[in-house]
Amino acid sequence: MIRINLLPVRETAAEFGRRQELTVAIGILGLTVIVLAGLYWIQFRNVSASEAELANLRQELGALDAKAKGVGEMEKKVADLKDKLKVIDTLNKKKTGPVRVMESLSAAMPARLWLTQFREASGNATIDGLAVDNQTIAEFMKALANSVYFNNVELVETAQTELEGVPLKRFSLNSRIIYQPPEPDGKKEAAKN
Repeated sequence: MIRINLLPVRETAAEFGRRQELTVAIGILGLTVIVLAGLYWIQFRNVSASEAELANLRQELGALDAKAKGVGEMEKKVADLKDKLKVIDTLNKKKTGPVRVMESLSAAMPARLWLTQFREASGNATIDGLAVDNQTIAEFMKALANSVYFNNVELVETAQTELEGVPLKRFSLNSRIIYQPPEPDGKKEAAKN
């Protein structure tokens, strides 16, 4: 007898295999979507945290910029005050400079020498006077040259003259006046400390 199997066993097994493959594919696809969604969520959270940190850093940078501007303004004010103090110091030195020049001139004068005229223009001085002899004039020039307030002391002329019957030497000197002589190194070091 011939038997014919009318049940579709092979087709049912193939159909079952296809359904199983489809279920596995959908499961893998779903798992892939879940993994990608998780990665996206992690990246989104990281980006949000980074943006928040960036916003905080920008805010701190703005605060530091404001402080830096304040420091810059303070440094500018300090520099301005230092410049003003230098001007005041220079004015004080210029105020006392002529007194010290006259003191130095008086200290340099020998006993037998008299000044008749002292003219100063733009730091150049012309000194006229009378002396008993040339040696006294030379001593006066040497003393002026050793002073920190007089520089380049030169004898312009000397001539014999007579005043009330006394023979005298009339002389004329030129010199450069330094109202603010440079401070010795020891004084500079003490002023810095």
